[in-house]
Amino acid sequence: MSDDVEDVSFLPGDNLHRKAVYEPSVKQKCRQLVLGQGRATAIVVGIGIFILVITLIAAFARPGSQPPQPCVQPQVAPTTDLPQVSPKPNETKYLATDGEVFPWQQIRLPRSVIPMEYDILIHPDFLPERKTFKGSVKIKTVIMEKTEMIIFHVKHLTITNVSVQIQHKDGGMLRNCDVKMQLKCTDLQMYVLKMAETLMEETKVTVTLEFDGMLVKKLSGFYLSSYKTPDGEVKYLGTTQFESTGAREAFPCFDEPDMKAKFTMSIVRDQNQISLSNMPRLTSTPYNKSNGLIVDKFQQSVGMSTYLVAFIVCDYDRVNGTTEQGTKVSVYAPPHQISQANFALDTAIKVLNFYNKLFGIKYPLPKQDLVAIPDFAAGAMENWGLITYRLTTILYDPEVSSARDRQYVAIVIAHELAHQWFGNLVTLKWWNDLWLNEGFASFVEYLGANETDPSFSMMDQFVLNDLMRAMSRDCVQSSHPITVDVKDPAQIDELFDAISYSKGASLIRMLSNFMGKEKFQDGIKKYLNTYKYGNARTEDLWDILTSFTQINVSTTMDTWTQQMGYPVVTMNRSGEFVQVTQERFLLGLDVKKKEKYSSPFNYKWNIPFRYAVAKTSGISDQLINIHIDSGVKFQADHDQVKWMKGNYGMYGYYRVNYEESNWRALIKQLTDNHTVFSAADRAGLIDDVCYLARAKKVSQTLALDMTKYLQKEQDYLPWSVALDCLNYIGERLRNKAVYDKLQKYTVGLMGQVLARLGWKENGPQLDKFLRSLVINQALAFGHKPTIEKGKNMFENWMYRHDKVNVNLKSVIYRAGVQYGGLPEWDFIWQKYLHAQVPTEKEKLLVTLCRTQDTNHLARLLEEAAKGENIRHQDLTTVVGIVSINTNGQILAWRFVQQNWNNFLKWFGSASFILPSLVKSTTSSFSTEFDYEEVSAFFKSHESKAVNMSVEASLESIRMNIDWLEDNEDMVTSWLNNPKNSLPDNR
Repeated sequence: MSDDVEDVSFLPGDNLHRKAVYEPSVKQKCRQLVLGQGRATAIVVGIGIFILVITLIAAFARPGSQPPQPCVQPQVAPTTDLPQVSPKPNETKYLATDGEVFPWQQIRLPRSVIPMEYDILIHPDFLPERKTFKGSVKIKTVIMEKTEMIIFHVKHLTITNVSVQIQHKDGGMLRNCDVKMQLKCTDLQMYVLKMAETLMEETKVTVTLEFDGMLVKKLSGFYLSSYKTPDGEVKYLGTTQFESTGAREAFPCFDEPDMKAKFTMSIVRDQNQISLSNMPRLTSTPYNKSNGLIVDKFQQSVGMSTYLVAFIVCDYDRVNGTTEQGTKVSVYAPPHQISQANFALDTAIKVLNFYNKLFGIKYPLPKQDLVAIPDFAAGAMENWGLITYRLTTILYDPEVSSARDRQYVAIVIAHELAHQWFGNLVTLKWWNDLWLNEGFASFVEYLGANETDPSFSMMDQFVLNDLMRAMSRDCVQSSHPITVDVKDPAQIDELFDAISYSKGASLIRMLSNFMGKEKFQDGIKKYLNTYKYGNARTEDLWDILTSFTQINVSTTMDTWTQQMGYPVVTMNRSGEFVQVTQERFLLGLDVKKKEKYSSPFNYKWNIPFRYAVAKTSGISDQLINIHIDSGVKFQADHDQVKWMKGNYGMYGYYRVNYEESNWRALIKQLTDNHTVFSAADRAGLIDDVCYLARAKKVSQTLALDMTKYLQKEQDYLPWSVALDCLNYIGERLRNKAVYDKLQKYTVGLMGQVLARLGWKENGPQLDKFLRSLVINQALAFGHKPTIEKGKNMFENWMYRHDKVNVNLKSVIYRAGVQYGGLPEWDFIWQKYLHAQVPTEKEKLLVTLCRTQDTNHLARLLEEAAKGENIRHQDLTTVVGIVSINTNGQILAWRFVQQNWNNFLKWFGSASFILPSLVKSTTSSFSTEFDYEEVSAFFKSHESKAVNMSVEASLESIRMNIDWLEDNEDMVTSWLNNPKNSLPDNR
């Protein structure tokens, strides 16, 4: 999947930028209500009271067509090989709904019964007074070891009828088999049929179940979504989201990724609707001769996991085309938005053509649909043959949308199509290896998107978007190894994070670099061919890659996947030699805190280490291996060496430190001629020195000294990293007297780049990104010329209807609202309500959060909670942006506290939304009061869905407190030093 307010596939939820990857969302309520005058007045008064109370709290509450392939025999372990996680004698046992002890006490299903085929009928009822669905499923299974029980998954469904038929291994007619007892366990989400006789090994058993469910806006399982036509009419659709454990909410099933089977879908619909599923439609016939209903039957699927099944009932239009190898590709969207689907169609066809050649395996299904879903928790979902997307990740209007919007659509499409091989064709055996799905897709997406348009410069962006993103998350005690034992279903969705996605992608990129691109690609082709239509584990991948190189891939890579974190490599000169050593890099070590995960390698790594040495004769680089049990020493002529730079090229997943003299030499080189280093290497130097300063391994003044060269910097990557660093300092000093000097210094650094780029819509992709970045920073830090220019352009748009540069909309909108008043805010609110281009609607929503008026911020939060004008899926956007607003941070946190129980009810099954809400509202706090309040709140409102996020936020708050204690005086002194002052351009 994608996760960000820009994040990709079932992108992760701790990215307010990308699979939101890439971005998180939530369910909404779009029902029309007709209220009496008295009740309506009461509601208006109630909302007014809420706004007043929330404002007072903020002020006073705080201190300071290929035929289907044969289904591979399921690669399932016998029951005895499953993790034994049954409760200990003194622990509470799992109970059935009748209060008896449930006869199965593990979170994994037994392997005594294995599904082979499903035949499913789904009949949704969209009538406002009903909003339900009925269904039936016939599951053909085989008995692997004798048993008297058939256990499968069910959640939020009512089973209304059960029948079981058996056929012995020696053949004969099917005969009925009595079920003597049915039990359900809500905690395990399991259902057991206790049979009247023992089912013997190799017996074929057909289980037929009829069931009912609710069709509501819950963003998981089979759920209700809606959209408004331009004339205001509400249209409903039914859609699915099954990863990771949502299939059991739509039909009873064996809902584990290694229990693959073939699926035949039948869907009942109205004549004015269409239905879609993973495979092409086979027939459409009248349904029970009743009132014009139609039942669509679809071709049987290839063998696949339940989480990849999908079906949709809607009234969409489509655009379509065909790949070079004959695969039919269609993009579906609401009729009034179908003109925005052409870019997605063109991109999908190009990416599929490219992947067919890259992987050496033709896309295996006869069709590939891409569908825009109005209410969607993730950024996108890779259902085989029927990929679903948020509107913002698939619809693009070149007259309205920006270059970043265009790139974002391309990268999400490339990510999800990569999953058709990595995840769908070859699937993880269990969720502990989630990174095999998401890491590969997050790496390959760059290749796919770049293939569609090389002007994106995608490979230059990897260091910023994935490598550094992962390393920022992986240097704390609340991180986790890339492979994790999953002992509770509630854990699974929290693993859709920067570690599984971005660290996974970074390790694959590092491995490809030290193996060699051609050998790596040959190994991946063999991996896909060996395990196609089956399941694989991390060790299976290592074994195949090892056969293509003299390196023992497992020996090297296990040190990166089986322990969390990463090393800092230190290069120290000693005479004519350079000593290279490693240690774990960690921010804010709490020695009193017992770490959740142990390290099998004592936090040492086998490191492919590339370094460069600059001598008077030039720059040379070399790749060496740093072994887990020893350092490395190499010879260097001390008199000729000007500087050394580790992680040359920025392919390694580690940081590099040096003695201060080398740091000073690197700073001098940046000052004299920074273009000696690539943009990625310059960004790496800034990121390393800033994080090393936070870890107290170098002084904060050294990091600030390096930023001085930025006066000459003209590239996006170094500027993006540097502004992150300066903004981290700024967040800590926001309420301090020296904050004004930090703003002045930062704006002074940007003088040349602001002058070069100006406000014109020209230049390559990364220049467009840089222009928006520095103007946005200048607005945030009160640069008066930028504010006046932005306000002037906003007013010309608002009053004279001048056209706005599509790539500068975000900053022009911000200037108008942040430095305007009620008329500007109301103008944007009306634009938001009537916007028909999703990317534009998102920009307008973010803009509304920029106001400095707390009344408007409180109103916006209330609107987000209601889920009418602002979809519940966009709640994370609103809360996240309000949280970084100086006047909104406390409002957002109080809002989350007051509505937490509602959030649990609304988003419990789309739990990566909840972690995003926790992190965005609390992780920037920096006082003991904050720490104690956050800790106390989540102790009294415990939820398994956010345990990891709460732990991470508390750790972040503690580090923020420590940073202030250690660095406030030092940074204040540095900023007050006249030699570090720059002209006040504000």
